[in-house]
Amino acid sequence: MKQSAEQFNIRTIYVYPEFFGFHLDYVLGQEAPLFAPPRDSKLLCGVGYDSSERRKALGMPHHEKTCRSYRKWLDMINRCYNSKATAYANCTVCPMWQDFQEFADWFVSQPYKSEADMELDKDILDPLNTMYSPEFCSLVPRVINQMFRDTRSQRGGLPIGVTIGPRGKDFVSRISKHGKQFYLGKFRDIIAAFDAYKTAHRDYCYELAEKYEDLIDARVIERLRAYSRHVRD
Repeated sequence: MKQSAEQFNIRTIYVYPEFFGFHLDYVLGQEAPLFAPPRDSKLLCGVGYDSSERRKALGMPHHEKTCRSYRKWLDMINRCYNSKATAYANCTVCPMWQDFQEFADWFVSQPYKSEADMELDKDILDPLNTMYSPEFCSLVPRVINQMFRDTRSQRGGLPIGVTIGPRGKDFVSRISKHGKQFYLGKFRDIIAAFDAYKTAHRDYCYELAEKYEDLIDARVIERLRAYSRHVRD
């Protein structure tokens, strides 16, 4: 059957990487917020703002600053732009979440948002990620967040889970579970000590995955089940 050219309406839209003062990286799939930063008010740490007044003027739903998401948003902005901690060096917040209202929309849709031990994480899904964004962030229990923290600066050159034994002899393997230290054994070989930790850590990951399945982001559960420590971690 012959098709008429009038059936097709093709348009080419040119999108520039600069939008209302935001530099967007389309390779990463970044989106612009619905409302750009106000030009007549001071931004939190030079980037953060709240579009609630403009939303209210248009009869749109909005989030109050008294809600839990606002405290998490403040902490996130300050970590990235007002912290001297090395753990947050070079960290940023995506353009969308620089508006509190956009962050709060995401926050209230997340599992585990109301739990007392909830923490906002940015790098469980990607250990190299330095940007807070919907693509990589999740709300997780503190016990899971602690499992993925980098502790190399605290233990020196030893593998994770390994310490030097009493009087400088042998190597001791321990694991932290549910906030408590568990002794795994003493070994003459440093690799054997690490392997004991690695096996215990793997079992612990599965335990937590089973405990929190259907309670937190499914991507985090998948990461727990695939997670395995390396001697260079």
